[in-house]
Amino acid sequence: MENNVKAKRRVIAILSTVIALCVIIGIVLLILHIRNNTDGRSLVGTDTTDNYLNQQQSSETEAETEAPKPEFEISEAGVLTSYNGDDETVVIPDNVISIGAYAFGASPKADAITTVKLGKSVEDIDVQAFVSLKSLEDIAIDEANNNFVKILDGVVLGNNGKVFIIENTVEYSDDIRYYMRMICDSYIEQIKNLKKDRNSSSVQCVLGNSVIEISYDEVLRETSENPVKEMYFVSVNANGQKLIFDEPFKMFENMGYYTINTHEGFVFSRRSDVSGFMWILTENEIIQKNVLSSDENIHAYNQSVISLYKGENGELKYSRSPNKYVVHGGTFDMYTYSTGFDEFVKEIGTAKVESGKIVYYPEETFTVKQTSVSKYLREVVNPAELGYANLEEMFADNARKYGSAK
Repeated sequence: MENNVKAKRRVIAILSTVIALCVIIGIVLLILHIRNNTDGRSLVGTDTTDNYLNQQQSSETEAETEAPKPEFEISEAGVLTSYNGDDETVVIPDNVISIGAYAFGASPKADAITTVKLGKSVEDIDVQAFVSLKSLEDIAIDEANNNFVKILDGVVLGNNGKVFIIENTVEYSDDIRYYMRMICDSYIEQIKNLKKDRNSSSVQCVLGNSVIEISYDEVLRETSENPVKEMYFVSVNANGQKLIFDEPFKMFENMGYYTINTHEGFVFSRRSDVSGFMWILTENEIIQKNVLSSDENIHAYNQSVISLYKGENGELKYSRSPNKYVVHGGTFDMYTYSTGFDEFVKEIGTAKVESGKIVYYPEETFTVKQTSVSKYLREVVNPAELGYANLEEMFADNARKYGSAK
């Protein structure tokens, strides 16, 4: 009897020991499992642990994805780096000191933004700040902001000599002299007063994604007691290309300065009616073209005069006319070199930049009888004064001397 009791006690002791060991092992495994979930290292290589980790990481990723971006992303230095809102009129917060490049590109409504109102603290705007805003019509200025002044609708002058011209709003946008003349004549003192660098004498004229640098000087002339403002084109920067002129061009000489932004590139031209140069700044290169063709085999009167302009959909368009059919300083003298009513007088079409060259694709051509030149020849030109009995005799003689335009 006593032996049976002792045997039972031994069994109970053994079972207790086994149970205690199992409990200890379970506690150890539980500790390892907790550590595994805490530091992300797979100490216990079980499917359950891996699944748990994957779920945790997936939840964190979803939380990051779902977290909305702020409407305005502003750096500690007060730079607006990104506008993520969808308002068509964007009011810049008062804690923004500067607007960075491409600041509005992240907005889902970037193409629909029409107005940007500068807050009272904005001091500077990057020249590439508004390039994403294809529908921009106005840059408004808070009344408490003394760093910017609106010269006219669509033209804003900044305290550091930056002039922002909104192409969707202003008129005569092709001729940059229009704006610069206004600045030169009426607002040059405002430039001086606004500019932080009082010793600087330059203006950056911003049109879309292009920047034209202009310098100005005050000079004394014998014909005037007061200093005269003279302005010079220094450089053009567009599409990642910078065109620096060896000798800056004086703005108000007898030349036109035209700028157009097209799908082919940014066009800057310095020209008169029949002479000068055009430059196209593409993403890959700068192409220079003479306004007047210089083919030695063609008489000067028949050489082509090229004009570039912007099409309705942003394409680069061109017109080509023989030198004799281009108005020269408001006069039509060269019309007298015409060879007949069927002579070529004008061609229009689309220009493309291909392999570093400008290629012209004609779309329409016109002869003398299809244009106002015909009326001019019939009603204004007097063949007798030129030594001819009639127009037909004049046409025939001109054809022998100069040949027909093509």
